[in-house]
Amino acid sequence: MPEAAAREGRIRQLLATLADTERRRMFARLVLADDGIETDALSTKERRHLDALVRAGLAELDGDRARASDAFSPLLTKKRAATGMDRFVRDGRIETWPAKPDDRTAVMRWAAERALQPGEQVDEQTVTERLGALWRDPATLRRDLVDNGLLERAADGSSYWLA
Repeated sequence: MPEAAAREGRIRQLLATLADTERRRMFARLVLADDGIETDALSTKERRHLDALVRAGLAELDGDRARASDAFSPLLTKKRAATGMDRFVRDGRIETWPAKPDDRTAVMRWAAERALQPGEQVDEQTVTERLGALWRDPATLRRDLVDNGLLERAADGSSYWLA
């Protein structure tokens, strides 16, 4: 949900900027001026309102002219829903643990294949460190991988390998 929070924050910023009547008037001038407006002709007060619009991303400066920018279209564009592993994995880490058994198995298989190479045997500390780079609870993930037959463990617990 970080993207949703960022989007909401951006919307709040735009609304807060446009809550001021004088800023709305300045924004309207920018929107209605095909070639923008000359910044040199603005009063100090008008320039202050323009600067607030620029900071909010509602206006952009181009030399001695100011124009309205399209701050709204990116917020209105519907983002495609994530599919496959992207529903659960972000930036190489498991972000959300799946509720459905088939999805859980797929995520565990993904984690096992990133933690160990075929034929590689590692000790418990190593496998736990590698799984820690993938999920916030590596010990539970390690046990789940063993319980679900994706990792095997030596009887004395000294080493792990892909099943």
